[in-house]
Amino acid sequence: MVYLQLDEDYPELWKMGEIASLIQQDGIGVIPTDTTYAYVCDMRSKSAVERLYAIKKLNPKRPLSILCPNFSSLAKYTRGLSTSYFRAVRRCMPGPYTFILKASGEVPRLMLRKRREIGIRVPDDDVCQAILDEFNSPLLCSSVRTEDDSYWNEPAKIAERHGKQLDFIVDGGIRLADPSTVLDLTGRVPEIVREGKGDLDAFGVF
Repeated sequence: MVYLQLDEDYPELWKMGEIASLIQQDGIGVIPTDTTYAYVCDMRSKSAVERLYAIKKLNPKRPLSILCPNFSSLAKYTRGLSTSYFRAVRRCMPGPYTFILKASGEVPRLMLRKRREIGIRVPDDDVCQAILDEFNSPLLCSSVRTEDDSYWNEPAKIAERHGKQLDFIVDGGIRLADPSTVLDLTGRVPEIVREGKGDLDAFGVF
């Protein structure tokens, strides 16, 4: 298992090529985001996706979101936004929001499992962004939780607990764990699925 410890003030972003390479080899690991530390893998890799669900002990039918490098990813992996939603979403990306949207044909079937929606995020974190830029494709993601359903925020403890199940951990320092705000935009009226770090006033539709 590769444990990559970064300088908290000046993270060595050039090292993210190694992490992207491990992901390309069906690897699964933990990286920092702008909300929590998260498990990530290639959403197109059946073996990696199955491993992620197994580590989390999740029902394979439970939907997970994807991390994307930029706003333009929405056009590729979703069926688009109404005019009113478009401006609000554009204003909030990158940021601590997960938007549930209708998936396009570009999303692998193994991600959908008969669903038609996908949760999509563009995180505002330099380390996470560098990995996405190097990998050049979205990553399946899921927050790293403790046994009591809180969030791990210390990578060293994640390594102690889950290191044998992972291929890599990117240590960006201890983070304040605060999950993303989740908004369902598949209907005419936005639905708040979870209130988290993202400010609903900033979204500007409610």
